Amino acid sequence: MKKFIQTAGIIAVSGLLFGGLAGGSFYGMKTGMEYVTEAIEQQRNTAGKDGKVTETDKKDAEVQLGGEQTIHVPVNEESQMYHVADLAEAVMPSIVSITSTTIYQNPYAYFYGGSPEQAITGCGSGVIIGEDDSRLLIVTNNHVVEGTESLTVGFFDETDAEAVIVGTETGNDLAVVAVEKADLTPETLEALVLAELGDSETTRVGEPAIAIGNALGYGQSVTVGYISALNKSITINNKTINMIQTDAAINEGNSGGALFNLQGQLIGINSAKANNLNNNVEGMGYAIPISEAMPIVQSIIEGTQSSLAIGSAYIGIQGRDLTMYDATSFNMPQGVYLLAVVEGGPAEQAGLRSGDVITAIDGTNLSTMGEIKEILSHKEPEETILVTISRSDARGNYENQEIEVTLGNYVE
Repeated sequence: MKKFIQTAGIIAVSGLLFGGLAGGSFYGMKTGMEYVTEAIEQQRNTAGKDGKVTETDKKDAEVQLGGEQTIHVPVNEESQMYHVADLAEAVMPSIVSITSTTIYQNPYAYFYGGSPEQAITGCGSGVIIGEDDSRLLIVTNNHVVEGTESLTVGFFDETDAEAVIVGTETGNDLAVVAVEKADLTPETLEALVLAELGDSETTRVGEPAIAIGNALGYGQSVTVGYISALNKSITINNKTINMIQTDAAINEGNSGGALFNLQGQLIGINSAKANNLNNNVEGMGYAIPISEAMPIVQSIIEGTQSSLAIGSAYIGIQGRDLTMYDATSFNMPQGVYLLAVVEGGPAEQAGLRSGDVITAIDGTNLSTMGEIKEILSHKEPEETILVTISRSDARGNYENQEIEVTLGNYVE
């Protein structure tokens, strides 16, 4: 039975082949587990008639939270559920929802009437991992944010604010977005916490795992399972990423959300789930290990990472992946839909325009921005490529064309 991997974001997108990055750092906020530690001390001080946890209780009922810290939990299924509830309550203020807007050119507008532009809304999740003097820094998946017209971040207290993309790293499906602190109320800022970073390299198969994210765009939800496997090589959009496998349910909208251990530490960024043509795969979700993700995230924040180096070949387009579902829904060919072309860039000079769908380069069929970037990574500035596009006429019928594009030389 043929299986494939489905990204866990609603409307997965791709973006510019060039761009600058902003700087920042990690410091400041209290982590969620510091609140748990305070609760632990309070519980210890009130346990039993003499205010102490007895040795018998310790033997039967301590659950380690990290280091030497433990919490007294009676050993039964109901109490373990309460433990997860306490942990989820502590870490939820570090999780956000991300709503994106992408603008399509409507190929049927001139024939049927209506607006020539159509706004499509997508959703995903994010984790607050840092701050600087003026911004909150949020990690998410590249496919959640890239290629979007605008982003809105929703916080646990049901407030929201506009966000901007700090930078992306397509090869590992990571991105960082920022929200201005000035756009948040003092109450929201006071209640927010930074996710405590764990060490995914010490994670073991069989450990409990908790996934939190904006499933189906309905707001935060919690699912619980176990670490099913480690170091799984998963291919998404022709990019192979090392992943943690979990049976904690990860659904559409969970992309960019958090995978926690029972210590309340972030061990992964939820990214994808397994699926197949019969839709009968259960319990196979995937997360990017946090120990591998954070060096990339830090480089994005510090501005030392770029999807293009100076002197690289670039084409100058902004596009969105058209999945088989998208193509069928909009009666379009599967490929990369051009949201925009850079004014004066190689694509515009060659005659490409927004609304075109790139289906192949140099005879190689493609359907994602990741594939275009992979092809361009092996090209040189001033080299000419043959781009196959589908372009709609006034009646919305698509016809194939081949256009030669002379690649430009990327400069900051």
